[in-house]
Amino acid sequence: MKDALFYIWLQQALGLYSRNVKDIFARFDSITEIYNCDDFSFLGEKRDKYIKRLENKDTSAAFEILKRCEAMGVNITGYYDELYPKGLKSIDAPPAALYSIGILKDLNKIPCVAIVGTRDMSERGKTTAEKLAYTFAKSGACVVSGLAKGIDTAAHRGAIMADGFTVGVLGNPIGDIYPKENIKAFETLYKRGLVISELYPSAPRTRADFPNRNRIISGLCSAVVIAEAGEKSGALITARHGIAQGRSVFAVPAEIGSEAVGTNALIKQGIPPLLDPNDVLNVLSLGYPDGCEIYEPAVTEQLRSYGNKSKGGEAKPKQAPKPKQAPKSEQKKTQIPETIPEITVEESDEAQERFAGACSERILAVLRGVKPLSIDEIVHLTGIPVSEVMAELTLMEIDGSVISAVGGRYISAQFN
Repeated sequence: MKDALFYIWLQQALGLYSRNVKDIFARFDSITEIYNCDDFSFLGEKRDKYIKRLENKDTSAAFEILKRCEAMGVNITGYYDELYPKGLKSIDAPPAALYSIGILKDLNKIPCVAIVGTRDMSERGKTTAEKLAYTFAKSGACVVSGLAKGIDTAAHRGAIMADGFTVGVLGNPIGDIYPKENIKAFETLYKRGLVISELYPSAPRTRADFPNRNRIISGLCSAVVIAEAGEKSGALITARHGIAQGRSVFAVPAEIGSEAVGTNALIKQGIPPLLDPNDVLNVLSLGYPDGCEIYEPAVTEQLRSYGNKSKGGEAKPKQAPKPKQAPKSEQKKTQIPETIPEITVEESDEAQERFAGACSERILAVLRGVKPLSIDEIVHLTGIPVSEVMAELTLMEIDGSVISAVGGRYISAQFN
C-alpha cells in the first residue's frame, strides 16, 4: 500500500479537483517518481503555493487516512494503476486516485453508459430510467450513475433487476451515505456493484463536490443518457461534461408541458433524442464489439421485461406456476393474492409491470406476519420460484418496503 500512501499525499498537496494533476502526471511515469521529485518549478510561479506543498514530503497525515481506508475495506486505485479507468485520464482534472467499496472490476474492459437525471423524478421518468438501465445491463454494459435520489436510484435499480453491474459515483467522501434514506441502495451496490469517490474518508467538503463528481460520471462512460431533467438540473452539468469530453450524449424527450424541460432544451441545442435503447447500444458496440450485444428480451413468467417488447413468432411463454397452498395457520395471518397474472409476448409493458407488482404484493403479504421469514419460507408460502423471490427482495430492500433482519430473514417495513 506504499503507492496508495503517495497518492493520498499528492491529493492533500494539490487539493481535490486540481488541474495541476494533469501537468504533473504527464511528466512522470509513477507516483513514486512524483514523490521523490524535488523540483516542481515547471508548474510556474503562479502555482508557487502548490510547489511548496509538493516539496513537503511529510506523509503522516496521509498515513492516518490510509489506515482508515484499510479499516473500512476501501480500495484505492491510483492514476498509474492498471485498473484506473483510461477514460478519466483524458478529462480535465483527472482524479489522482479513486476510493471504492464493492466489486472492483476492470472498467476498461466493460462498455459503460451513464444514466442521470433529476432527483424529483416523475413516474414516467422512473420507468424510463429503469427500462433503459435494464436493457443496457442485459446487453453487457455497466450502468453508471450518481447514487442520488430519483433517476440515479432508478438507474441502479434497473441494472440490478437485470443482474447486471452498476457503478455509483459519489459527490461525498467514500463511506459516507448520502442521502441517508438511500442506505439500502448503498448496501446493495457494496455487495453487487461498485461505489466510488475521489474523496477519501473525512476529506474536506465544499459546495462544488457534487457538480465536480459529474465529470467522473461522464468520463467513465462512452455514452451519457439524460433520462429526465428540469431546467436547472445537475444532470445538465453531466451532459456538458460529456459533450466536452467527446462522449455520445443522448436526451430522452419530455412530454410537452412537463417540468422536465431540461432534456427538451438539450435536444433543441442539437443533442440527439434517445428514441430507442439501440441508439445507445450501437454506440457502445462500436468500442466494445465483444462486450456489448444488443439485448432482445424474451418475456416469460420469470422475467420482468425492461427492454423492447418481444417480436411475434418466438417460443411460446411457459405457464405461470400455480401458487402452493399455505398452511392453515399462516392463512389466518395473511391474505395472499390467489394468482400471478400470466404474461404473453403480446402484452404491454404495463401488463409486465403488473406481474412484477403481483409478486411484490404476495411477498409483502406473507411478511406482514408475526415474525421475520427466511427466503425458503417465503418461497413456500407464496409459490414464487426462489430466483424471483431473491431478485424481488433485493429491489424491495432498495425501495424500503422490506427490512433485512438477523439471520438472512425479512420482514415488512410496514406492520399491519
